[in-house]
Amino acid sequence: MNADIIKEQARVLASQFIKQGYMPQGLHHYTSAEGEWLYSRMRLNHPEKTKIIRPFYQENGSYILGEPKFQGKKPLYQLPLLKDAETVFWAEGEKKVDALIGLGLVATTSGGATSHDGADFEPLRGKRVVIWADYDESGRAHAGAVKTILEGLNCDVLSIDVQRLNLPAKGDVVDWLQMSPFASKDDVLALPLMPKELKVEKGVVLLKASELTPKPINWIWDGWIAGGKFHLLGGVAGTGKTTISLALASSITNGGRFPDNTRAPIGNVVIWTGEDDISDTLTPRLMAMGANLDKVHFVQGVISENGEQPFNPSTDMPILQQAIAKIGEVKLLIIDPIVSVVKGDSHKNAEVRKDLTPLIQMAEGMGFAIIGITHFSKGTSGREPIERITGSLAFGAVARVVLVASKSQSDDGDDVRIFLRAKSNIGADNGGFEYSLEQAITEGGIETSRVLWGEAIEGSARELLVEAEDDSDGGSMAECIQFLSSILSDGEMLATEVKKDCIGAGHSISTMNRAKKKLGIEAKKIGIGKGSYWVWEMPKVSKEYKDSQSKNMRTFGEFENLRSDLPIIEGEI
Repeated sequence: MNADIIKEQARVLASQFIKQGYMPQGLHHYTSAEGEWLYSRMRLNHPEKTKIIRPFYQENGSYILGEPKFQGKKPLYQLPLLKDAETVFWAEGEKKVDALIGLGLVATTSGGATSHDGADFEPLRGKRVVIWADYDESGRAHAGAVKTILEGLNCDVLSIDVQRLNLPAKGDVVDWLQMSPFASKDDVLALPLMPKELKVEKGVVLLKASELTPKPINWIWDGWIAGGKFHLLGGVAGTGKTTISLALASSITNGGRFPDNTRAPIGNVVIWTGEDDISDTLTPRLMAMGANLDKVHFVQGVISENGEQPFNPSTDMPILQQAIAKIGEVKLLIIDPIVSVVKGDSHKNAEVRKDLTPLIQMAEGMGFAIIGITHFSKGTSGREPIERITGSLAFGAVARVVLVASKSQSDDGDDVRIFLRAKSNIGADNGGFEYSLEQAITEGGIETSRVLWGEAIEGSARELLVEAEDDSDGGSMAECIQFLSSILSDGEMLATEVKKDCIGAGHSISTMNRAKKKLGIEAKKIGIGKGSYWVWEMPKVSKEYKDSQSKNMRTFGEFENLRSDLPIIEGEI
């Protein structure tokens, strides 16, 4: 290798970058194990831009920018030094390797933080390798990947504990040497190492049930929301899913009541949303529902070396975990929408499960509940609620509890809303509550909305949703009310016969029960013991009520006769 010729060619190739304001900072040569030159890498810095690396090689007498095409994987840096070495240091980048070699150590690298995939690590097989990672996230990731590769080559892998070196953010070997200008080879060898993981043979870990200590579910709201579990809240647009989650959050922050009137445990709530503005939408709703705003924490961004950046649920959950631990006493984390956690394709089961797993493990480890908000897919009415969740079925599968919301219109045109439990792996999986959204004015005069909880309702989520969605089109509920009124108009009937006739007419049991309640149908038990039976009958109407209805009808009839004598006037009245 003629170093002077290569250096001169590097000057020629670098001239085009120098014109753009870049300045050459280093030139590093890659050779074969025998020292034959293969290619070089130029490092150039710009005062206002990031550094750039430009490799070049020789082909047919010409020097060309780029890496040569290797038959196998590309060689490691300083390859000739590795053959007889027992201990080799690994660092990220040639500049750091040169610094270690300058102290009398043997060191190598494959290049930058993403270079390990295409490198040939075979020359390190069976050696003792000490990894000196850069002190940042990409450095840790690179070191971890290299460690895995080396362990596959039966290397004895050690890692310097860079957290104990008092390095600045992104600090590395060169920074440490600048902080320790008189450091020697022995000083490097004396640096603290990370505890070494024990190598064990692969196998299945079994644990006897008798060795476990059983523990109860940590219910935050008994039967509905559990600490350490992942919950999904879905529904069609306009049902107020976000407002429902804020109502539950408000109860937790102020020790208020849940829909079944049980008392909520007091704790902190953390909310990330990519849907609504936290100042003009979410906070006013919380205020209208009496939340303790000191216990509500909105996730806004993350701090990095580049300043504050938007929070990315698919990558920044480890940072959020630290913040939640610092807050303490967090009972609930709300993520709206939950699909934002998935980095890959939200319609693929494997990718959804992979990306939700760290989030679920975080909740399990710290004991708080997660409510992830999502939507129903269009055109899925009548199907099982879990099958209606947008995206992969894995969303509903990994959730321990699936909650759903729906709305319809009553006969008088008012909205009728229901909040239901569609699935639970840890408790009952049916029933729910009626609710309404009411307009409210905060103390500051801001118009907003809040949830008002209504009566408990029974039945499966699928039946109740079908019923509610039929109601919105004047469907099964009105028909069932008319049917019951008709068959009971002549007097009482056996309850078993009523149910049989209703089912025969195509009405579900849950629809029948709700129609019975709306009509005020009375159920009476006849007899005692085994010979007893139940009958249903329409509610009795008093003579006074019948007389008043008759009088009203006569008045209405007289009014109609009077109207027939009036002239017809066109236009609005």
